[in-house]
Amino acid sequence: MSETSPQGAFHDPDTLRAWCRARRQVLWALILLTVATFVLVVLAVEVGGDATMLMYLYCLLAAPPVLWIAALSRRQDQLKGMKRVLEAYPWQDVTPAPVRTSKKGEPGHGSEHKRLHVPNPDEPGKNVTVIARRSTPGPKWRRTLRKASEQGFQFAGDPRFGGVVALRGRPDYLIAVLPRHEFLNVQGRPKGVSEAAWHRARSAWISGEPITGKLAQEFDRKGGSNA
Repeated sequence: MSETSPQGAFHDPDTLRAWCRARRQVLWALILLTVATFVLVVLAVEVGGDATMLMYLYCLLAAPPVLWIAALSRRQDQLKGMKRVLEAYPWQDVTPAPVRTSKKGEPGHGSEHKRLHVPNPDEPGKNVTVIARRSTPGPKWRRTLRKASEQGFQFAGDPRFGGVVALRGRPDYLIAVLPRHEFLNVQGRPKGVSEAAWHRARSAWISGEPITGKLAQEFDRKGGSNA
């Protein structure tokens, strides 16, 4: 999709398919892992004190599915946030830029994160550093970011607030990103952010404002307008 398109990236059929596919994968994986965990816990309870070692074994076997469920639940939350961003912002083509592991003290320290550089919407000559958020176990996240750093990537969102990254061409794997320096609990439009950019960030729920019930109703009433 062209970066000059007035429509959000969610109107791109390939992007919509990629998002729906990711959501289905998460839902089915959560269902299967929940069933597996439940079965293991039931078995552990049934053997009880009659076979203590066997009970511990069942509990130990239940640990990996529980960890996967936690990771996939985070991915599920990310996909919900991605949908609003993709509805509000079109894809923007970004040329290759170095990518490297985040340092201690940056957002999300303790997990694997990567840094990419995206042009500032209000100052195209300047870049904003964004950090890719680890979403699912496995090598696909790392492999996608490596390709993005070498070949360039598509970005939807505002790098000062948050967005979504995908490889050029047909989106396959969607990655959520946050700015290196986040706006948190902001009161009003931050300095250096244009009125139009601020309105669009608010419509995508990435402005950094505390999302109260009143604010959520305001966003829903406006229908996510990005005018």
